[in-house]
Amino acid sequence: MKRKTSAVAALGLALVMIVAAGCETVPRGAGLGGALGAGTGAVIGHQRGRAIEGAVIGGLVGAAAGAIASDIRAQRTRTAQETAQAYNYQPAQGEVLELEHVRVLPSQVRRGDKVEASIQYALLGGGSGGATVRESRTLMQGGQPVAEIGTKNFTRDDGTWVSTAQFSVLDTLELGEVSVVQVIETAQSRISGTARFTVIE
Repeated sequence: MKRKTSAVAALGLALVMIVAAGCETVPRGAGLGGALGAGTGAVIGHQRGRAIEGAVIGGLVGAAAGAIASDIRAQRTRTAQETAQAYNYQPAQGEVLELEHVRVLPSQVRRGDKVEASIQYALLGGGSGGATVRESRTLMQGGQPVAEIGTKNFTRDDGTWVSTAQFSVLDTLELGEVSVVQVIETAQSRISGTARFTVIE
């Protein structure tokens, strides 16, 4: 009896480890939502000064809809030198992460349509090998989180970056305004911005 119980426990532990590994490496699908959502929620909560509440919100994101598969593209629009000149940056300042703007296109969509959410930010002082940057996007409707869009880590060199995530509008979204909260995080800094689109008939 003990041997059977131990085998079941071991199998359960193995399944948990497999699922956890999947959550870390492939941030897509409803089954991955809880772990991914908690990470994003912690970032949002930190911005508000309420890290615990943020983690709870993030968990709700995952439980509600999981992660939306997305195509994330990034382009450096200004070099490190150009960005440093724009911000009058001095190396003694260390890392600087600045939000420039966020945008969602188109502004009006129907369920199933494609949407592009972009964020432009400046990164300086990331070092010769670049900085690890975590990008996350969360859909909010009626003041509540409804889904998370492809949270991923990237290595970014110094400069000004535009990162764009393309995703499909969920069939479960209600008609009306949807907010896209976009968060950029390094080991030292966090920035966030919100843009909106409207779901129509």
